[in-house]
Amino acid sequence: MVLDPGLSFGTGQHPTTSFCLKEVARCVKKGTPGSFLDIGTGSGILAIAAAKLNYQPVHAFDFDAEAVRIARENAKNNHVKIGLSRGDVTRPPRRPGRRYDLVCANLISTLLVAERERIIARLNQGGTLVLAGILKTEFHTVQAAYEAAGLVLGRSEARKEWQSGAFQFTKSDPRTAKKD
Repeated sequence: MVLDPGLSFGTGQHPTTSFCLKEVARCVKKGTPGSFLDIGTGSGILAIAAAKLNYQPVHAFDFDAEAVRIARENAKNNHVKIGLSRGDVTRPPRRPGRRYDLVCANLISTLLVAERERIIARLNQGGTLVLAGILKTEFHTVQAAYEAAGLVLGRSEARKEWQSGAFQFTKSDPRTAKKD
């Protein structure tokens, strides 16, 4: 992978990015790669890795226009097709039209908690949600918020002062459960 992060985040060296990359690869081993969304793409490293591992489609967005420009250039240099756009995780509809099999959100914990509904709304039933960018001291708050929404922590990794986790829905997706 050829990567120039410019002023954006994402070289693969940070513990949270590293965990996300491992999860992208691990999900491929489970079977045919599915669809992929990278929320807060930075340099585009996660989306590029997903595209190289044959996830389809691959979409990514970032709030920072410069990050989107750099991610587009990195995707071009890696000869992969990624749907890249400028977007704000606080603005998409709570019920987006498209859902993904694997969603990575490498963001600060306060944003992950505040925008939990919008992030979860992008996940397919049976999919994996990877949350990263979280300080160890704040991970329990993020975990509790997502578990309260019907997800369960499947894997977690703590390195240095950071902790990341991969979540799935419990037995059934609460968004599709019948209400009495």
